[in-house]
Amino acid sequence: ADGSAIVKQGNTTVICGIKAELAKPTTEQPDQGFIVPNIILTPMCHPNIKLGPPSATAQELSTFLKDVVHASGCLNLTDLCPVPNRVAWVLYIDVVCLDHDGNLRDAAIAALIAALNSLRLPQVTFDEELEQISVSKSKSKLKILCNPVCCSYSVFHLESSEITSEENTLLADPTYAEEEVANSEISFVILEKGEICVTHQTGDRPI
Repeated sequence: ADGSAIVKQGNTTVICGIKAELAKPTTEQPDQGFIVPNIILTPMCHPNIKLGPPSATAQELSTFLKDVVHASGCLNLTDLCPVPNRVAWVLYIDVVCLDHDGNLRDAAIAALIAALNSLRLPQVTFDEELEQISVSKSKSKLKILCNPVCCSYSVFHLESSEITSEENTLLADPTYAEEEVANSEISFVILEKGEICVTHQTGDRPI
């Protein structure tokens, strides 16, 4: 991998690997590269995870990673296009869950940002006359503009004793068992200056 990181939060462990490949940029965005995030939940990470095609949870988490990269602005996609209209980098980001004991979003974002900070890309040039791509052996660090952090909570709707009104109780950094019995979950992705760039909620009740 061209960039990698491993993150352990509580009993949840994820590893992120980034593989960079060259491709031609699109005509709509000729000066931008691409990111292709993918979360892999294997049966070994939790007994409830079954072998088969990517689950709805895995697909949702992959979309969440992509949304965070775009909304936070941590990565300028123009930095992934060394030769506009000709050559662009595609970053295949694979986040593999080794142990799943809850709060997977926080761990996945932490692993993603750490892997991006370790990413090194070679210099690329394009010969217009020969129409050949040259890739140097020397590599340079990709510029990371910010380091977003994800904070997730499980939400429990508890009935109070007076006229059965409901109160919301938030539990930070929930385990897998706590997530299973919670009414909903909410995640906030926060930038270094305190701004919230992404919020994500699951469940059937508003908070």
